Amino acid sequence: MTGTGAIQFGTTTIRYTISFSPRRKKAAIAVYPDTNVAVTVPTGTTHDSVRDLVQKKASWILEQIGVFEHLAMFDASKKYVGGETFLYLGRQYRLKITAGGKKPSVKLVGGYFEVTVPEDVHPETDLIRCILCTWYKEHAMQKVREAVRTYAQRLHLDSPKVAIRHQLKRWGSCTKDGTLNINLLIIMAPMTLIEYVVAHELCHLRYKDHSSEFWDLLRLVMPDYEIRKERLRKEGWRYVL
Repeated sequence: MTGTGAIQFGTTTIRYTISFSPRRKKAAIAVYPDTNVAVTVPTGTTHDSVRDLVQKKASWILEQIGVFEHLAMFDASKKYVGGETFLYLGRQYRLKITAGGKKPSVKLVGGYFEVTVPEDVHPETDLIRCILCTWYKEHAMQKVREAVRTYAQRLHLDSPKVAIRHQLKRWGSCTKDGTLNINLLIIMAPMTLIEYVVAHELCHLRYKDHSSEFWDLLRLVMPDYEIRKERLRKEGWRYVL
């Protein structure tokens, strides 16, 4: 016996299928790589109970969907040659490679990422990628720290340590010692989304799980967090190096 259902979470509609099994004692939710959501429950479970469960797990479901959507696009072939486009703070810039100077450098000039390499160095793909990653990491640290100072103050917290990492599955995480790990790729997003990731992880310094208290706290310091969260889920696949 099967069925379907849908719930609303923020600006997102989550649709799911339901399978009833006489062998199952507890409900289980699965999110598949094609982003389909399947709920398996014991026979006799009401549709209202299933809907309540999906509503309760909505945040986790969207996180899993976001992971699959991000991974599906992560292998998009970026070419580190003149004319390729890269994002920074939500804006798109074209790559321009020039020769000159004593050491590699990067600067934004108009609508271009201008990467300069010494004349005696061949601008290979790995070199250009390394130069850009270093630049992104430095600027990500600056912008993330700005957001940390702002939202730590709102939460009446001391500013924690910050680490910028190139992660595949998470935009951010919080370690046991209170260090915030922030995904390098978030620097490609608009500042509003960087703030969302930072505020989310800062709230984990108070609440380790995604309890109702956690979301209430996040909403208190960022009333429109659901809109930002949904935008990151939809646009995150674009943030690749």
